[in-house]
Amino acid sequence: MDRLDDFAARYQDFFRSRTRSVAESALYFLRGLFRAERKNLQQISESIEGAGHQNLQYLLSQAKWDHRAVQRQLTVDADRLLGGHADSLLIIDESACSKKGRHSAGVTRQWNGRLGKVDNSQVGVFAALSQGIGVALIAVRLYLPREWTEAPKRCAKACIPDDERNFRTKSQLALEMIREARSAGARFACVGVDAGYGKEPQFLRELDDAGERFMADVHSSQRMYLEDPKPVVPAPTGRRGRQPKRLVTSITSTKVADWAQAQKPGAWQRLQVRHATLGPIIVEALQHRVWLWDHDEANARQWTVLVVRDPNDHKEIHYALTNSAAETRLLDLVRIERQRFWIEHALGDAKSELGLAHYEVRTWVGWHRHMTLCMMASLFALEERIRQAEAIPLLSTRDVRCILADLIAHPGIDRETIFQIVSDRQRQRWDSTVKRYEKLGFSPHFNVVVKTTM
Repeated sequence: MDRLDDFAARYQDFFRSRTRSVAESALYFLRGLFRAERKNLQQISESIEGAGHQNLQYLLSQAKWDHRAVQRQLTVDADRLLGGHADSLLIIDESACSKKGRHSAGVTRQWNGRLGKVDNSQVGVFAALSQGIGVALIAVRLYLPREWTEAPKRCAKACIPDDERNFRTKSQLALEMIREARSAGARFACVGVDAGYGKEPQFLRELDDAGERFMADVHSSQRMYLEDPKPVVPAPTGRRGRQPKRLVTSITSTKVADWAQAQKPGAWQRLQVRHATLGPIIVEALQHRVWLWDHDEANARQWTVLVVRDPNDHKEIHYALTNSAAETRLLDLVRIERQRFWIEHALGDAKSELGLAHYEVRTWVGWHRHMTLCMMASLFALEERIRQAEAIPLLSTRDVRCILADLIAHPGIDRETIFQIVSDRQRQRWDSTVKRYEKLGFSPHFNVVVKTTM
C-alpha cells in the first residue's frame, strides 16, 4: 500500500490551491477504487477510514483542481513507461455508460457500444498510450450531442463551462487529445482508431496533414481507387452557360470489400501476430497501395489498404487504411492494427475493477474528475504490473486490486498469505495457457516463475 501512497504523492500538487488542499481526499478516493466493491462515494467513504463522504463530494464537485493538468501528467508518466518505441501507439476509442434521466451532462439516447444498441447513455472519447501489451489511459473528453450544446440552460444546470458548449464531433475531440498528447511530449509512432473515426475522411486528412501516421479501421463499404484518379476540371463545352468548376475523374472507385473478395487465395499471407494466454494469434492478411479522393482536393492521396481476416472464418474480416510508408512490412501493419485491442482491454479493466462506470455525479466537472481519478488508479495498476513483470508475468489489474483491497482492509495481514494466493492464481493461469497451446500444437513463449515477495 505504501507504493500507492507514494504514487498519489507524485500528484499531490495538482490537488492544492492557495487556500486548501484536497490531496488527502484524492488519496482516499484512490484507495477506495481498489478497496470498495462499488466505487461510489458512499461505499468509498464507508470502506476507507477517514475518507468522509462530504470531503469526497467536495473533491469531485467544488474543489479547485484542473483535471486536464492531471491528465497531462498522466501522459508524461505513461510516456516514460510506454513511449518512444517503434510500436508505441496513441489509440482513440469511445466508451458509453448507461445513465437514467436527462439531467446528467451529455446524456441522451445514443449508441452504446457495450450494449450494442441505442440507449440512454453518456459517451466519453478516450485516448490511451500503448506499447506491446501495456496500455495507459491518458485523456478523456465527454461528448456533448447537439441537443445539449443548443440548450444553454440545460448546460448551465450541468455546470458545463461556457467554452465547452460549442458542438464538437467525436473526431474533433480526438484531434484535440492527439494534439495535447504531442504538446505534453508523448512519443508515439502512430495513431490508431476504429471505423467510427476511420469513416470520416476529413479526420484522416487532418492527421495526414499534421504529419501523424495513422492506422484507421474502415467499413466494408469504404471506396478507393486502384489507380490515381487524377482529378481535373472539365473543359468548357461551349461559350454559353455555366463554366465547369468541380473536379471530376474518369476512373471508377471500388469498395474495399469487393476488392478483397476478388483476391486470389495465394494473395493472402498467413501471419502469427503475437502470443496470448488463449494461444498464438494467427491471421491472414494482404495490403495494397490505393488512392483516396474526397472529390474536393486537387490531388488524391496515396495510402495503403490493409485487410485482415480469421483464417478459420473468412467472414470475420477487418479493413483498414494507413498512411504508413509504402515499404512497411505487412506483419508490422497487422500488429499495429491489432494493437487497438488493448484500449478496449484497458477500458474493460477500468470499468470492471476500478469503477470507471460507478460514478454518481451529474455535472460535467464531476464526470471528468471521476474519470481522471480512475485513470490514475489504472496507471498505478500498470506500473505495478510492469514492476512485477519478471516475477509474475501474468499479473492482472484484478490481481493488483485484490492485493491492495486486502492490504487496505487488513493493514496487519500476513503478506505471505496474500502472495501465496496470487501465486496459486498465476500457476492456474499458466497451466491453462500450457494446455491451450499444446492443444493447438504450439509451445508457450514464456515461463512463469512466481516469487513469494513483491
